[in-house]
Amino acid sequence: MKVAIVGCGNISHRHAEAYAKTGRADLVGVADVVEAKAQAAAEKYGATPYASVTELLAAEDPDLVSVTTPPGSHAEIAIEVLAAGSSVLLEKPPVLSLAELDEVARAEEASEGSVWVVFQHRHGSGAVRAADLLGRGALGRPLVAVCETLWFRPRSYFDPEWRGTWVGEGGGPTLGHGIHQIDLLLHLLGPWRTITASAVRLERPVEFEDVSTASVTFESGAVATVVNSLLSPRELSRIRIDTSGGTLEVNHVYGYSDRDWTFHPAPDAAKAATLGLDPGVRQADGLLVGTAESGAAADPWAASAGEDVPSNHDAQITRLVDDLLSGRTHETTLASTRPTMEFVTALYASSITGGPIHRTDLTPAHPFYRALHGNLPKPQVTESFLPRSGK
Repeated sequence: MKVAIVGCGNISHRHAEAYAKTGRADLVGVADVVEAKAQAAAEKYGATPYASVTELLAAEDPDLVSVTTPPGSHAEIAIEVLAAGSSVLLEKPPVLSLAELDEVARAEEASEGSVWVVFQHRHGSGAVRAADLLGRGALGRPLVAVCETLWFRPRSYFDPEWRGTWVGEGGGPTLGHGIHQIDLLLHLLGPWRTITASAVRLERPVEFEDVSTASVTFESGAVATVVNSLLSPRELSRIRIDTSGGTLEVNHVYGYSDRDWTFHPAPDAAKAATLGLDPGVRQADGLLVGTAESGAAADPWAASAGEDVPSNHDAQITRLVDDLLSGRTHETTLASTRPTMEFVTALYASSITGGPIHRTDLTPAHPFYRALHGNLPKPQVTESFLPRSGK
């Protein structure tokens, strides 16, 4: 299949290398508004350079186009690619608002092409196993979860003029960094119901937050806390899910392997009876009978082990190419990522307005549907990201 890449910055190399590794994708063209970047990428990967997506589409008629430009241009480029009848692979974040997402969705409906989104953490073997086992109830019923993206970005990271701005990036670590872990959390736990959040700007020269926290309730009744930070020197990406059957956890930074996942079955009755001051039901004879569900006898997580597939671009792009050439639908569709964009939207809306946001609130009439800052007056938005002690 013929593929192309629009945007020749750092992340574009992950796409080009992943396509090459499949052995079944021919990178026919690359485009960038900076001529030198397009030329360098073209020489490195044996493609033809173009100054615009318009020129690339007209000359090459690619089957699939990776969009790896700054987030503020994703929707516009995706719509143009779809209008030409080609399919799109959007880097994260796919768009900057629910309104943009719906615009791209309408363009997809009118096109012969389709849209997929890069959320590669869904495609590592650990997440594939986790989604299957949780979906079947093999690990127990999810109860409590923790989702953390604790990363570090120095002030110099925001030197490019598009970074740190609503127009260029669209948001802070909630949208641009933590969105990977948020998407995986939702992929594993299903629809969310309500979010109450706080986002603050503590250190970085940005128009939005550099830290955010959220308390989340899911439709299943499970609850979670979500933390996103760009101020954390010891970087960590973590999801922990405590279920009625045990604790499932993954710890990594920018990508995991199977060894980064662990599952600890819930203690059996004898072990549970030793925990706490009075963890069981006291009988007339004074003996304690543990009440925890036993999971020690069998470990469904260990039994599910197979080939280790790390959660990188190779994993998703290999699967995407396989799916397209086999006539299958790739699961990370634009529509499947809407709950993630709704989550991000609700987190900003809750932080700025100071109240809880229900997923059902996020209709086209909602003020945050068209922008993650709600198109509110700039002083009000700026004030909302100040720490409480500074208000």
